[in-house]
Amino acid sequence: MRIIELDATKWKTYDDFYNALLPSIGAPKWHGQNLNALVDSMVWGGINAVEPPYKIRISGATTLPKNIRDHIETAKRALTEGRLDYQRLRGGDVDVSMEIEP
Repeated sequence: MRIIELDATKWKTYDDFYNALLPSIGAPKWHGQNLNALVDSMVWGGINAVEPPYKIRISGATTLPKNIRDHIETAKRALTEGRLDYQRLRGGDVDVSMEIEP
């Protein structure tokens, strides 16, 4: 499985998270910076240059402001829920996930 490593030690804003994540998955310039857009492109596919299977591994998260850390945790849950929706509606799975390390 492909592992995409992101270093969060210098992130201070939501934009910092998206500005690191979106280019790493080959998202187009018009890609939205929100959870719905992430689930659409990462789970449902056909948008980004990088297609599943892959895992986003975020390190250095202990230095993040609480609101940014919470947003990333919410993104992780949204991907998991999106995968469950995909399984229910399409009968298969999409192996894409997010891992947050200290």
